[in-house]
Amino acid sequence: MNVLVLGGTQFVSRALAIRLIACEHEVTILTRGIAPVDYEGAIRHVRADRTDAASLRQMRGMRFDAVFDVSGYSVRDIAPVLESLALDERTKYVFLSSGAVYRTSDEPMAEDAPKGENEIWGAYGSGKLAAEELLCAQQSRRGFPLAIIRPAYIYGPGNNLYREAYLFDRLERGAAIPIPKGAARTQFVHIDDLVRMLEGLPRLDWRGAEALNYTHPVTIGWEHLVASAAAAVGVEPRSAAVDYRGKLDAREFFPFRDCTYLLDTAKAERFGLALPEVGLAKGLEEAYAWYRRARPTLHDAKMTEVEAALSL
Repeated sequence: MNVLVLGGTQFVSRALAIRLIACEHEVTILTRGIAPVDYEGAIRHVRADRTDAASLRQMRGMRFDAVFDVSGYSVRDIAPVLESLALDERTKYVFLSSGAVYRTSDEPMAEDAPKGENEIWGAYGSGKLAAEELLCAQQSRRGFPLAIIRPAYIYGPGNNLYREAYLFDRLERGAAIPIPKGAARTQFVHIDDLVRMLEGLPRLDWRGAEALNYTHPVTIGWEHLVASAAAAVGVEPRSAAVDYRGKLDAREFFPFRDCTYLLDTAKAERFGLALPEVGLAKGLEEAYAWYRRARPTLHDAKMTEVEAALSL
């Protein structure tokens, strides 16, 4: 297939481009040209700002068998791309959205669950939902098959967000990890499972627009997460449950949002998606092996109260 990856240098887009190249697709990547491309095999590297229609003029009229949009977060990101590319029934458009588009629920959310403003996820969820709505409107008008993928937390080697790396940092130093006190449960999907599924998705036969949740089915609590990360590092876990409400925001000391965040994946299975295989223990072992090799310098500007949380 002749495919376009919107992105190509960070975590998901980089892993996806590498997977597509390995599977012998003709891969074009579109990046701003700021971060280096540290792999070979793409047939074309377009350097452009996807939010700037003038910057995308070089793409005008280009047609691909599949477009993988893994760097779109808002209407501002989507509209210029839709204006520039030749999209019709011959091109499958795959948009990586998020489970953050759903309203908060303590139950697993299917694709038809209520969506809209969510105070836990804020602008990120609202932006993804608005992007979905624009894509669906354009799909209805132009006829290109559209798949909207809503994953849970993505993790694994190459993660440029300070999530599992934060856990590894503290575990290696023997520092306690403050975790939100409560019964929140969530799910994760390993990067290898995600890109394996994405690579195979255009080979499925569908028309119209489809929204599909995607995650490993096992649900995880925060203590389990820390214990699994500690096992990967080979140390005893040290966590402290923090009764933070009314004193701090959970994101001021923890890299995940403190809410139950569960996705129903029955539709994905019926649709024929390759379901996740990597469990959390193995996935964190792989993430830690990468962390030890790469020693990434990561930071989360929101996490300013880690030590304060431990004193509560």
